[in-house]
Amino acid sequence: MKRILFFIPVFFLLSSVDAQEQEVPAVPEVPAINNDKEDEKVIKVEIVNDSSLDAAFPKGKNELRINALSLIARGDINIFYERISNRSSSFGVSMFINGGDEFIEITDRKFALNPYYRFYFYNTKEYGARGFFVEGFSSFASLESESVQVSIGMTIGTKRINTQGLSFELFAGLSRYITATNNEFHFPLGIAIGKRF
Repeated sequence: MKRILFFIPVFFLLSSVDAQEQEVPAVPEVPAINNDKEDEKVIKVEIVNDSSLDAAFPKGKNELRINALSLIARGDINIFYERISNRSSSFGVSMFINGGDEFIEITDRKFALNPYYRFYFYNTKEYGARGFFVEGFSSFASLESESVQVSIGMTIGTKRINTQGLSFELFAGLSRYITATNNEFHFPLGIAIGKRF
């Protein structure tokens, strides 16, 4: 009899606990994240990036130019190759061949190779290897009646480039020979036109 009296309260206690568990309201399900909306957000970001000013300019890292001023004035051939490193610097080499115009005696250089390195200084409208630049260069030149001479110098200038990759450049510089020669200085000067690709 004592056992029955003991199990009756235990039975009621368990049944009341079971009833309370059934009365607990169900937690609403968290709505699943819609992957399409995330993809749509990523696409919107990409569209904004593609319509930026960067996309309007050519993406090429190589550029060829010719000095139109020396070609027209003296018949000299002065060709430049430039490799764009990043938005603010580039390196390259130029080649000079004297056209031999005796009426306009500007230089006694017959042939020259000039490796160079450029730094571009930009603002919101001029960037990406365009705009104002400063260039350091060396020159290995064959002079009239002399052997190969070496000089080092600096050039300043500005470059403009359009959306088709056509470039226009004005530059002027000063270089000093570091080897024994009758000439102390030479002055790079030009108006160059070219193409970035």
